[in-house]
Amino acid sequence: MATQFDIIRNQAEAAARNAAARVRGNVRRETSLVNQASRWAGRAMTEGEAALRSRSGRRRGRTPPPGRTTAEPAGPVRPAPDGYVRRSPVQPLHVMEGYRKRQVLRVVTVIAVVAAIGVGIYLLNRLGIFGR
Repeated sequence: MATQFDIIRNQAEAAARNAAARVRGNVRRETSLVNQASRWAGRAMTEGEAALRSRSGRRRGRTPPPGRTTAEPAGPVRPAPDGYVRRSPVQPLHVMEGYRKRQVLRVVTVIAVVAAIGVGIYLLNRLGIFGR
C-alpha cells in the first residue's frame, strides 16, 4: 500500500516528466525545417498581400467608382465543319458600364501621343538637331 508521500512523489515525478516532454516538443517544433519554411512562406504571403493592397490602393484612386455592369449577348452561333451546332450553356459576359468607351479613349490617347512624338522628331530633324 502506497503512503501519502509515495503518491505525492509519483505526482511530482509525472509532472516533471510532462514538463520535460512539453519542452522537448517545443524545441522540436521550433527547430523544425518544415515549420521554419512554413513561417517564412506565411511571412512572404502576408508581405506580398500587403504590397498588392497598397499598389492597388494607389491605382484605385485614378479609376472611376465601379458602376453597373451589363450583360453582353453571346456571339453568333457558328456551326462546325460537319454541320453540328453546339448548344452548350454559355455564361453571359458582364462588362462594366463605360468600359468600351474607356478602352477607345485609351487607344486614341496612345495614338495621339505617338503621333506627337513623331511630329516632334520630324521637326527636330528638320531643324538639324539630329545632324545629317
